[in-house]
Amino acid sequence: MKNLVLFLLFAVSFTACTSKHNPSTERQLIQMLDKKDLFRLQTQLEEKKSELSKSIVLYLEANLQNAFNQTEQSLQTINALIGNDSKSLNDTLICKIYEVKSDNLFKQSRYSEAAEALKIAIDKYGYTMDSVDLADNRDSYNLIEPLKEFPSQKMHITTDVTIPLLHNEFGHTLIRVTKSSQSEDFIFDTGANLSTISESCAQRMGIRVLESSSDIGNSTGSKVKTKVGIADSLQIGTLLLENVVFLVMSDESLSFPEINYAIRGVIGFPVMYQMKEITIGKESITVSACPTKRSLHNLFFNGLLPIVRFEANGDTVRFQMDTGANTSEFSKQYFDANKDKIIANANKKTVKRGGAGGIIESEVYELKNVHMKIGGQELTIPDIVVLTKELAFDKEFDGNLGQDVLSHFNKLILNFEDMYFAFEY
Repeated sequence: MKNLVLFLLFAVSFTACTSKHNPSTERQLIQMLDKKDLFRLQTQLEEKKSELSKSIVLYLEANLQNAFNQTEQSLQTINALIGNDSKSLNDTLICKIYEVKSDNLFKQSRYSEAAEALKIAIDKYGYTMDSVDLADNRDSYNLIEPLKEFPSQKMHITTDVTIPLLHNEFGHTLIRVTKSSQSEDFIFDTGANLSTISESCAQRMGIRVLESSSDIGNSTGSKVKTKVGIADSLQIGTLLLENVVFLVMSDESLSFPEINYAIRGVIGFPVMYQMKEITIGKESITVSACPTKRSLHNLFFNGLLPIVRFEANGDTVRFQMDTGANTSEFSKQYFDANKDKIIANANKKTVKRGGAGGIIESEVYELKNVHMKIGGQELTIPDIVVLTKELAFDKEFDGNLGQDVLSHFNKLILNFEDMYFAFEY
């Protein structure tokens, strides 16, 4: 079962602006950014800076800094761009810069400023977005704006913390979350943009629910009504967290009567992000007080989702890291790029997928014996499906990385300081 995946801020296409240097190079690099080809963009930008106008250099640097979790540097670059060099950018690119600014600020829990930046993008440059992107941004604003009066989310850690894991029959990784004397088992899900809780569980745990509501997209392509909740404190193992933000959904939206299953809550990106380095083992999660540096550089953020780079059947691919998904899958983008080979070598079948709001059936192809070089290791997965229908959450990437791959290893290490993931047997 595919668990909750939310889409918040960034789904804008870019057009090139007129440059006093080399317009062709500028178009090429902006296209790399548009396609999320960020590792190649990093290299190309260093090599071709002399061919670019200052404003385009700052624009690309701000986006790369955001993706590789250098939020403060990205904000400084954006301020320099908006202050002095934005006049040579077209409005589509300026709109994107305000979206990136909002994302940086949200990651820093600076909600009022994040809402303000997103409002500028909507009110002043909304005409550059298509109707879907504009609606998504308005929903995101409706989610962020009520938080502006609340203090930043904080996590207190002074030494390494080990948190026991549970596993349910649906392949979900669960951790125990406690508020006051009430404890519940929540899914630990890197594929969830925001932590999420059912209405009844929020009531039991004494989580404050705000009145405003917004529509948030899920992994099945539909939208779900949500409210925002704030937990003034939470305990995960011996970790103390303050002012934790939750999406609050109806019990019905998080229930799957077809399989007699209901989700109480999900610990998602904002909590994991503050953990900085997470080692996920078979029986426990360890949060490191002092993250470890490695030579690996294979991870970036697309908004609030971690994206990993690796090799699959000889191709370099970029997948969303999703511990809440039972199985991995290739996207329609990958299908379109490899259509003839897939049709010739894979079997067609129908599968069910679930998310907040229900379960749908999808027509897929099933690839056998997929060889991967991933996180410093090699392995072969017996079968992975290839989607033939585009889903909003993975349309820019080659697929989704789930538990069928992750469970092959004893440990998965996610490091959000140096932006790498690694596997250990």
